[in-house]
Amino acid sequence: MKEVKLTTQLNVIFTVVTLLTSLVFIFALNRVFQDFRTQQNIEQLEVYFEEVRSSIYASHSSLYNGYVVAQNGVVTAYDNMEVLDGNYTPQQLVNSLSVWPGYSKEETVNGENYYYFIDRKPGNIIVIVFTSEDYLAAIGNSFGMLIQLSFIALVLLGNLIILIWSRITVERVKRLRGEIEVMKKNNYNIPIAIDGNDEITELALTIERMRREISLSEKIKQEMLQNVSHDFKTPIAVIQSYAEAISDGITDPKEADVIAKQADILNQKVKQLLELNKLEYLKTQEEFESIKIKDIIDNIANNHKFRTDISFELDMDDSTYYGISENFYTAFNNIIDNALRYAKTKIVVTLKNKKLTFYNDGEPISQKFIDQLFKPYEKGQKGQFGLGMSIVQKTCEHFNLVLKVENINNGVMFTIEPL
Repeated sequence: MKEVKLTTQLNVIFTVVTLLTSLVFIFALNRVFQDFRTQQNIEQLEVYFEEVRSSIYASHSSLYNGYVVAQNGVVTAYDNMEVLDGNYTPQQLVNSLSVWPGYSKEETVNGENYYYFIDRKPGNIIVIVFTSEDYLAAIGNSFGMLIQLSFIALVLLGNLIILIWSRITVERVKRLRGEIEVMKKNNYNIPIAIDGNDEITELALTIERMRREISLSEKIKQEMLQNVSHDFKTPIAVIQSYAEAISDGITDPKEADVIAKQADILNQKVKQLLELNKLEYLKTQEEFESIKIKDIIDNIANNHKFRTDISFELDMDDSTYYGISENFYTAFNNIIDNALRYAKTKIVVTLKNKKLTFYNDGEPISQKFIDQLFKPYEKGQKGQFGLGMSIVQKTCEHFNLVLKVENINNGVMFTIEPL
């Protein structure tokens, strides 16, 4: 079954809501105006009454009112007795109301309401004016017609406005969909055209940010692929050339140590690639645990201190991070490996109140390389490619840690602390 268009949905919803609210409104309004129209009827009868009593024997024709004049109990003039629907003759009305003590009277006969005003003049003259609900019916019909016309106009105008607005909105959505299709075909290189200042614009801005992120990610992947190929090419070429040389008897078989060394280099690079890829699929927070950072740093320092002349200075409290021990070890070890590459005499690791710092007294890093330090396989200050710092950054992001690097005290400091 074909889905109903958004424009049609909006029109149907608006019409239903308008009908329901209008019916409730009309019902409530009729109740309010019922008393108002009754008062209007009485007021127009009062006006007619003043005309008749001021000139009792003049002609006072009215569609909705009538009168009777009597003297000494005998009718002398009357008009429009049809208003009383045959319930009274002029004389019967005089006989009935001449003894009525009040100035006005209201009565109901056969379900119809009738209203009277009575004036007693000198000379035993009595003037009676009367009306029924004909006036109410007349103005009620006019009011009802006005309400109906207003209601129809409201529905038509509202639907027209909704139709125009929905068409504009749907066209903008269609245009955004078209922009996305074009974006996909052009490999996310063409920006999305954005106009307006509403939720659709916000959606377009979000998609545009996504496009930029995808475009940047694709660019990084492309550069990374090229750099990985370049980085693997050298040890593979060395292994191949030495293997051929040994096979041909050109060089001593002891040179196989070179092959083993290059194989170890390749092994380390593969491990880094696997580690970087594994970070995309880290365990959920339900499987994290509180890790004592001091124990990890001590372990790393002990593994390195007999392999280098660089001294380690450690000053750490018992602060913990929430995460996975294996990933923390890899990240911190990568920072220390990087520090060993550049340090002159020492590496200082400090941990106070969950703030972890790694300082080495090597040459300061230029701002250009600081900005690019955490990009995968970005060429470093000494022209080397690597994944170590990218692994560090992704690990920190996953465990809600902030990572920054800065030049300080004739050296370089990495800082890690919780968000």
